[in-house]
Amino acid sequence: MEFNDKLNNRNLLNDFGLIIQTGTAELLEFPERKESLFYDWTDEHGAQYDLDSPKFEDKEITLRCAILADDNTQFWQYYNGFFAELSKPNWQKLYIFDHDKIYDCFYKKSGNFNKATKRLKNVDKVFVKFNLTLQVKCDIQ
Repeated sequence: MEFNDKLNNRNLLNDFGLIIQTGTAELLEFPERKESLFYDWTDEHGAQYDLDSPKFEDKEITLRCAILADDNTQFWQYYNGFFAELSKPNWQKLYIFDHDKIYDCFYKKSGNFNKATKRLKNVDKVFVKFNLTLQVKCDIQ
């Protein structure tokens, strides 16, 4: 299986040892609609809404990620490199291969780190799972 997801045109697996395990489906959800202007007339039932030009919110999503490294030294290189790329100024470009789409986003927070040593093909690997929360720009036209 190939992993071709990218951050700012850098392959997440090749450059940072990172794979996105779950959470990309949240990117497919429709954005929440912003509240429309309205007036609630006292002498009429209900309210009058301005529905001429609906607007939508950005999305906050949480991705379940994992970093796989040969040893602790490589893990820290991947970890620091990924955070440096993720925390650059301005919007970041997250390409999700399964969607064939680039999303504008920025880093909000991370958590639930779980670091373990795994044996893959009889070789010890450092395996760290964590949650990554991003703010994703609404791209509705």
